[in-house]
Amino acid sequence: MSETDTAGAIAGERWADPSALGLAPLVGINLAFAGDFLGWWGSGAAPLIAVVGFVGGLLQLLTGVLSLKRGDAAGGTLMGTFGMLFMWGPGFMLVANEIGLAGGLNPFFGTWSLFLGVLLGMWSLALLQKPWFEFLIGPLGFLALGAAGMHDLGLIPAVIPGIGFLALLGWGLYMLTHALAATGGLSVPLGRPAMELFAGSADGDATSTQVSHGD
Repeated sequence: MSETDTAGAIAGERWADPSALGLAPLVGINLAFAGDFLGWWGSGAAPLIAVVGFVGGLLQLLTGVLSLKRGDAAGGTLMGTFGMLFMWGPGFMLVANEIGLAGGLNPFFGTWSLFLGVLLGMWSLALLQKPWFEFLIGPLGFLALGAAGMHDLGLIPAVIPGIGFLALLGWGLYMLTHALAATGGLSVPLGRPAMELFAGSADGDATSTQVSHGD
């Protein structure tokens, strides 16, 4: 075995798949946002949601760094970006509004949510080689965050983004189940690579066994 192979083997033993570390807070923040839009938590929940965003953002940033260390550019950059822009950013905005540092969240907060939705939609391009279920974070995130932004700008009712975040909650729970099962050597399927579904690849059967532990 060459020196490079030895280093790779050592790195592979040292850095396990961190997917569950980032998916757990993703599930939590989607639960928090879904409940907020659907009126489950009542008034005054913003600081509590911000705490979830702060702690979850740290875990997702760490997940992103570890994923990049393992060579997963699409998943690593997505987790790192999600932790900072999607969780820390809105979380600090909510705190600033609650303590009076910001006079009001809108229209900036709504525009920021729309921007985040566009970012997640763009990330779909980087996830085309991932299994189709994993790929869904791009379009689902685009719809949920886009709807959140439109609601914050007063264009649509709160129930629409609430349903969008519930869909992301279901997505995250399934992805977390997949990641945790994989640590025990079990298989929870995520489907064929998304690119094959769009391109109708003739060799799909040969590549449909691609395994992803989630990002």
